[in-house]
Amino acid sequence: MDWVKVVQSSWKPCVIGGFILRFPWHTEEDVKESVEKFGAGAVSDFEQLLLEGGIAFGTGEHPTTQLCLEWITQVLKEDESVEMFLDYGAGSGVLGMAACKLNDRVEAVGVEIDLDAIRIADANAVANEVPMKNYLPRQLGSDDESASVIMKAMQRSSVEMMPEELDGPRFDACAANILAGPLCSLAETIASMLRPGARLGLSGILNWQGEDVVDAYTQYFDDVKVEKEKGGWVLVTGVRKAS
Repeated sequence: MDWVKVVQSSWKPCVIGGFILRFPWHTEEDVKESVEKFGAGAVSDFEQLLLEGGIAFGTGEHPTTQLCLEWITQVLKEDESVEMFLDYGAGSGVLGMAACKLNDRVEAVGVEIDLDAIRIADANAVANEVPMKNYLPRQLGSDDESASVIMKAMQRSSVEMMPEELDGPRFDACAANILAGPLCSLAETIASMLRPGARLGLSGILNWQGEDVVDAYTQYFDDVKVEKEKGGWVLVTGVRKAS
């Protein structure tokens, strides 16, 4: 028995920041009930995202996903120049897909080290008919052993590594919902992928870890701050420096 799917089958559609996140077993009535409980607007007022979550993280239930979705909605409304969106640590691909749903001009790229998550995120992008593709990072690991494990897995899978042409300051905005420790170590890597002026939203950060993440990104970003808190988790934002 697939216990992950058994547990997921009890989940209701999730209404967050202008989005309805639903799973394949949800009916239109399920969606309508969730919107009514949310208490604002009709189903047609929301963008819908269909998720086949499987074992990939990113179902919308967690406060960090909610913080990121709310931030993405704000950024896409404020900045119409965003065309290339980076979802670093993509999981199910929900953040990148959300950006695509908000603006037809947006193309999203997901970066993820979990091969199963990459396959799920790619399948989710196809199901939602959005221009998002997910890749392994070009930097495969902090040591030879971890890089070797990923390379061997790639030989048994159709998962691709990030193309060279995308491995540079190509992106207009980035959301990364990981954990505070990895986010701190990824500061230079993420900064290298964002153009000057690009917007950054980070979560997966407990409230007492916020200042550590702010400190890690201040070298590369302006106006880095803890912008919002929800359920003991925070959102850290910033704007890529010109140099």
